[in-house]
Formats: sequence, C-alpha cells, structure tokens
Amino acid sequence: MPSYYDIDTILAEEELLVVKPSFDFSLLAHLDPDSSHLQRRSRKRPRGDDDDGIEKDHDDNDTADNSNGGLPEGTKIKMPLWAVERWALLGFIRFPSLPRHYGRKMKERLEADPVSVDLRSKNEHYFQTGMILVNLLLRASHVALRHSSASRRSRQSAAQNAHTIAMEQSAQQARMLQRCLLSTMMGRRLCRNFDWALSSLDSNGMEDDVSSHVNKLTELERNMFGRGVEASGAVGRWREFGCARMGISGVVLKMQQRNQQHSVQTAGAGKEEKPTKKRVVSPVGGEAARAF
Repeated sequence: MPSYYDIDTILAEEELLVVKPSFDFSLLAHLDPDSSHLQRRSRKRPRGDDDDGIEKDHDDNDTADNSNGGLPEGTKIKMPLWAVERWALLGFIRFPSLPRHYGRKMKERLEADPVSVDLRSKNEHYFQTGMILVNLLLRASHVALRHSSASRRSRQSAAQNAHTIAMEQSAQQARMLQRCLLSTMMGRRLCRNFDWALSSLDSNGMEDDVSSHVNKLTELERNMFGRGVEASGAVGRWREFGCARMGISGVVLKMQQRNQQHSVQTAGAGKEEKPTKKRVVSPVGGEAARAF
C-alpha cells in the first residue's frame, strides 16, 4: 500500500472518473453540473393558461426539487479517484466506463507501438493512477460478489443484480488494464528508456539532446531515466580515473571499537584470583602445608 503522505500518490489520485449513483442521493445535486442549468431553465419557463399553468407548475416544482436537493439514480458525474473509494466499496456507485486514456483504443495503441505514445500528456502519473484504479475496481467487484453470494438465500432486487453484473464487467476491464500497464511499463518502453539513459553521455563526455524523449515520459519513467544517467556517469568516471584504495567506513570503525571494548570487559570479568597456601596443624601435632 502506498504511503498516505506520498506526494506522487496524492497527485495520482486526482484523476477524474465517470461514475453513476446506484440510487437517489439526497442533497448532492451540486455534484452534477447540469443541475443548476435545469433549475434556471425551469424557473424561466413561460406560463400558459390557468389549467395548463397548474400542471406546469407541478412539473416545475418536481424538476426544481430534483435539481435542488437530490441526485437521481444513473446520473453521470465526474469525481476524483480519492473521493470515490469508500462509495465504490459500499456499492453506492458504479463505473460505466474507464477514462479514455485507459480505454480500448489506448490499449491498442500501446500494444502496437508503446514507445511513441506520449503518456505524459494524458497523465503525468499514468502508471501509478492506473494501478490504483485497477486495485479499486478489483476490490469493489470482490465486495459486490461477496454480498451477492451472501444474499443468495434471499431474493435480490433487479437493481442489486444490475449492480453485480456491472461490477463483474468492471473487474474484467480492470484485469485487461492491469496486463496492458505491466506489458507497457516492463516491455519495449523500458528498454528504450534504458538505452537513452546509458547513451546520454558519449565517449567525449558531451550530453546528447534527449528532451524529445524525456518529454514523453511519466514521472516514474523520468525517475528511472535520472537514475540511469547517474549510473552511466559513474561508470564513465570509473573508466577514466580508475579505482583508488577504498577507505574504511565510519560505521565499520565504530563496530570494531565497540567489539574491542566488549572483549576487554569480558576478559576483565573472567579473571579469577590465584589460590593462596595456608599452614594448618595436623592432629598428631605436626605441621603440614596444604593448598586449598
């Protein structure tokens, strides 16, 4: 699990997702940008005759109530990834489709030529966002299937069956997206990234123009590219200046001193006093020297 305070994770969870409520949400009409437009249109609707005006007033009141207070079931709204996690696990929302840059056409492009695709223009944290989205869809589908299996004895409603089917389809899309992300990140795109990183410094130590390549990389790939350039520079310096005698690390010296002090203390505590000889008198009256 990523850290709660990880900046990359926070930025990756800013991706907007299209979701649909599984039932009517009260007091959440502000999530739908079209609700204010419907409210203004209902207020500006002209009045006709008396009878027709009464019916239109009722219709206008119903429309105003829906637009003011509630969010109807099945309304498409956009919410960030970090805000829909709890709702998805509770079964309050469904995912009708994935974002376009994670859809079928993008998968086909990545399978055909992953090196030439500019993923940074789609999302700077493309791979991290994709893996977080995959994890969320798989968890939500697992919870939905568990609830459906637990309620088999009782008769399920049509809405619950539709929600379970929708989550199964989302789980299939998530598995396909997971395979696509792994093959793209660990395939030819990774090899080309390493090639550019290792060849960024030529034999004369001059830097090549790699801006056209770096501009297409995500943050994860840029970090890998930077590490590769550092390693390439270190290898070049080692070849030029050779290797010198390595000094002893300070940690090793402290450990040696600590071991010596411990051995001295152990040796001092283990020393025993030498036995002394005492003169005693035998029963016959003679003296005999015995050592104890």
